[in-house]
Amino acid sequence: MNTNAVVLMDVKKVIFRPIGFVTSEYKRPEELVPVCELGIKAKVHAKVTVYEEFKDALKGLEKFSHIFVIYFLHKVDRVELITHPGPPSVKDLPKVGLFASRSQYRPNPIAVKLVKLLRIEGNELYVQGLDAIDESPVLDIKPYIPGFDRPEKAVIASWYNWLGR
Repeated sequence: MNTNAVVLMDVKKVIFRPIGFVTSEYKRPEELVPVCELGIKAKVHAKVTVYEEFKDALKGLEKFSHIFVIYFLHKVDRVELITHPGPPSVKDLPKVGLFASRSQYRPNPIAVKLVKLLRIEGNELYVQGLDAIDESPVLDIKPYIPGFDRPEKAVIASWYNWLGR
């Protein structure tokens, strides 16, 4: 079986094949608003099931406390080039360009979320903090490595101060 996850059709089209899917108590994107307001402090639990053909790729992942889950926002229904960079409950934020936000309303609705890895059972990863709805296709999983992923002097736009950073 060919397990190449990305097939390039031409220079303007990329097709991803999911490596698994999310099982979550959330069924609709709007249910996640309170979770998004908490950012990395969200305590929600979810399960990521990796397809059997990719199970061997999980070897060693159990040694990490946190992982990035890259997933497809399969129920996004629009693109917003100018957006409100926070949940509806956070008022008085400036409208900003999509790429200066973490909005889901993107031309390519792909999400990246840092989550706590609670445990792995076979091909199932139990995680905390994943703001994905049920059946979201998972595109990739990567370990969190501070030397790669945590800059020493990060600067963020003031409109994200609502996250308490």
